[in-house]
Amino acid sequence: MQPLIFFVWLQNNSGEVNMEVYARIGVAPFINCCGTRTIHGGSLMLPQVKQAMQDAAKHFVNMDELMAGVGAKLAELTGAEWGIVTSGAAAALCHATAACVAGGDPERMLRLPQTQGMKHKVLTLGEWRFTYDHAIRMPGVTIVEVSDLDEMTRAMDEDVAMIAVLSGREGEQSIRLEDLSRVARDKDIPVLVDAASEHWVKPDPYLSRGATMVAYSGGKYLRGPQPTGLLLGEKSWVEAAWLNAAPHHAFGRPMKVGKEEVMGVLAAVEFWAKGRDHAGEATRWRTDLETVGEIVRQAPSVTTEILGGEGQSVPRLEVRWNGDHIGIGGLDLRKKLLSTRPRIMLDDRGATRASIFILPFSLQEGEARIVGERIRDVLSNAPPPVALPEAEPAEASGTWDVQIEFVKGSAAHILSLNQSGKVIDGTHRTMHQENRIEGEVNGSRIEMQSLHRFEGTHLSFTFEGEVSNGVMSGTLRLGSTGQSAPGPLNQREYGLAKWEAVKR
Repeated sequence: MQPLIFFVWLQNNSGEVNMEVYARIGVAPFINCCGTRTIHGGSLMLPQVKQAMQDAAKHFVNMDELMAGVGAKLAELTGAEWGIVTSGAAAALCHATAACVAGGDPERMLRLPQTQGMKHKVLTLGEWRFTYDHAIRMPGVTIVEVSDLDEMTRAMDEDVAMIAVLSGREGEQSIRLEDLSRVARDKDIPVLVDAASEHWVKPDPYLSRGATMVAYSGGKYLRGPQPTGLLLGEKSWVEAAWLNAAPHHAFGRPMKVGKEEVMGVLAAVEFWAKGRDHAGEATRWRTDLETVGEIVRQAPSVTTEILGGEGQSVPRLEVRWNGDHIGIGGLDLRKKLLSTRPRIMLDDRGATRASIFILPFSLQEGEARIVGERIRDVLSNAPPPVALPEAEPAEASGTWDVQIEFVKGSAAHILSLNQSGKVIDGTHRTMHQENRIEGEVNGSRIEMQSLHRFEGTHLSFTFEGEVSNGVMSGTLRLGSTGQSAPGPLNQREYGLAKWEAVKR
C-alpha cells in the first residue's frame, strides 16, 4: 500500500513558498504541544545554530583540535573547568562512565566493556534509578543501589568507579549533593550528575556544589542540534571522557559527533550565555497558554489552569472537562488531533478520561490559536459518554502457555491467571522474570498488563485479544516505563507483537 502524501506549504523568510520537506516521503509533521521529547524530534534549532552548522560544513578540521578549542570556550562560557560535545546526553553519561573506569589508559579503554581488574561499580540512591542509566551500565559497570549517605559511604570501596546522581530528584531525597560530593572527594571517587532534561544556568548548580561532571542535552532547551549533548566538569575527567569517545578507537567510537554539531552546540551555548531572552521566552510561553485556555473554555464544561513556570522552568496548561457530559478521554482527544490536518501532538503523560496537558516550549507563532480552536471544536462536538453493556465474561483462569511472535524472533511465556467475575490477576513469567499481571475480561475481549523491573526501568507488556474455549490470541503492546520516561507512548515504544495462548 502506497503511503498517503500530505502536501503542506510553508513560506520562508524571503517570501519564497516551498513544499514541506517531509511530504515527499509520506510523513506529515505536527504542531508540538509536548515540549522537547526525543521521539517527537526534540526542539527546533535556533537560527544561530543552523548558521554555525552551515558554516562549519564548508571546511575540514581536526576533531581533537576542534574539541580542544571548544572545550576552552565552553569553560569560558559556563564557568566549568572544561566541556565537550557528545552525541546526546546519554552518550555524555556513557563517555563519563568509561573515563571513570578506564581513565586515559589505552590498554584499559580497549578492554571495555570487560572490566576485570578495574573499578567496576557505580553507586546511586535507589530513588535515583532511571530509564537512561542504561547508558551508564554500557561500559560494563554494575550499578549498586543504596538507601542513604551512611550506606553509600560504607559502600565506597576500591571497586567503586563513580557515583551517579539524577538531577531534579536530588533535592527531594535524604542525600544532599554537597555532603555526598565531600565524602566522595575524600575517597577520590568522581560524582556524575544527569541533568539532561534541565535548563542550564550559570553558575552551574551541580558543579558549584561539588559534582565532578554534569551532562546536559544539546537538543532540548538549548535548541542546539537534536542528536547532541554536553559534558561539563573538571578538566582531567572531561578530557578523559573525550579520549573514550569518537573519533578515537575506544568504547565510545560508535557515538560519533560531527564538526557541524559541535559548532552548533557551541553557538547555542554562546547565545544562551550572552543574548538569549529568557524573560521574553517565559512571557511567550504563558501568553500562548493563556490563548489556548481562553479558546478552549468556550466549549461547555471546560476549565483550564496554568501550572508551574517558576524561574526558567516551562509552565504547562491543564485542560479539564466534565467526563460525564463529554464522551472523549484525554488519549482519545490526542488520537483525534493527530488524525486530522493540521496534525497536533498532545502529551500522553498525565492524560486522564477528562483532562490533558499542553506544554508551550515548542509552539511556534500562531500555533496556540490553532491548538485552542481544534481542542475546543473536538470537545464541543464530542457525544456524551455511552455506557456499554457488560457481557458475561469468558473463562480465563488457569495456566496458559503463551507464544509471542515479535517483528523478528519469538518467545515462550507462561500466564497463571485467577479470575473473579471480569477481574483478572495472577503472574506473568517471561524468559528471565516473573511478576504480577492484572486485567479484565468483557465478554470474549481480554486486556492484561504486567510490569517487570529491570535495572532503572520496567518492561511493559499489554496483552489485548479474544479468549474462547481454552485459546487466547491478539496483539501485544511492548514498551517500558520509568520515572524519567512514563506514559502510554513509552509503553508501546518497542512496537507490536502477535500472541497466542493455549490453556493447559
